[in-house]
Amino acid sequence: MAYCNNCGNQLDENAKFCGVCGTKTEQFANSAAPVFTAEPAPARASGVLNVKALVWSIINLLACCMPLGVASLILTILAKDAPTVEEEAKKLKTAKTLNLVGTIGAVVFYFAYVVLIVLITMMESGF
Repeated sequence: MAYCNNCGNQLDENAKFCGVCGTKTEQFANSAAPVFTAEPAPARASGVLNVKALVWSIINLLACCMPLGVASLILTILAKDAPTVEEEAKKLKTAKTLNLVGTIGAVVFYFAYVVLIVLITMMESGF
């Protein structure tokens, strides 16, 4: 009769594993077991709202460009519930791009507006 090398439990003759501790028996310890490979599960998204992107989206919405601000705000909020890290990063990158375009567009618009006001004022004053 065979005994488990790990816990000393009495083993059946054809047992591959100890019924108490689960250790492989000596007769099967050196046998090659089939190897199963599987792709790792995709990493889960953080599930945390990106506050910096959210604040930038709200500022863009209120002060710069409303359509781009709304789109980036929605993408920032949806990124929190993305199923994978890659999808979360993709949504946040798109939101960042929309915010950047909106902010740069607003800066150009306000600069052109100020230049236009200064030129009109100068023309009216006879400069």
